[in-house]
Amino acid sequence: MGLSLWGYAMLVNDSKEASQAYAHIKHPGTRALFSFWEKIRGEKAAPNRGDLDLRQITAMVPNLLIIERDYLFQTFKWRLAGSEISQLYRQNLTSADALAGWRSFERDTLKQLFTTVVTGLQPCLVRYHLTTDTGQVIGAELVGLPIHARNGSRFQIFGGIFPLRDISNLGYHAITFLELAAARSIWTEPLPGDKLVASLNNPDIRLPGLRLIKGGRP
Repeated sequence: MGLSLWGYAMLVNDSKEASQAYAHIKHPGTRALFSFWEKIRGEKAAPNRGDLDLRQITAMVPNLLIIERDYLFQTFKWRLAGSEISQLYRQNLTSADALAGWRSFERDTLKQLFTTVVTGLQPCLVRYHLTTDTGQVIGAELVGLPIHARNGSRFQIFGGIFPLRDISNLGYHAITFLELAAARSIWTEPLPGDKLVASLNNPDIRLPGLRLIKGGRP
């Protein structure tokens, strides 16, 4: 499948309704996962982890992820990475730093987006490129969605990573470079009186406006 890659990467605070997110989503798997999250959260800002009935999305399970905030080191780590994600990265990612391998500016951008997911309960959409040790470039799309952890009051990032090309026949052994193509926070409006939002330390957190990251592939 041919790749349609963006020439610049954008960090956007999208003030439109969450339904507008579908205009920016490229992969059908990402779209289906976002719809599933919208369905199970109902009228809440975010669903509980116990609400995740993976039998409803069996085909997507290998692409699923859970990322959690590491409060001790002020970063994010992989709590769970499905088999297709491990195959994409050619390594077991569980418990590893979720921001490892990114350049400083891109790492800070992703950290800001992920923080907004777990502290502002706002989904994010990321498109990026992975370069292999044999020189191939693989486009991928990541969606990050807030979920309420089973214990305590903290939130995790539930989501998925979907390659934008078939990687089954690519004979590489490692990913050597990561490059951000586009990053977007999707603003969802909570209902008045939502207890989850009321429990947040900073429920009104918002990202800055448009930023451009030079160096994207044409």
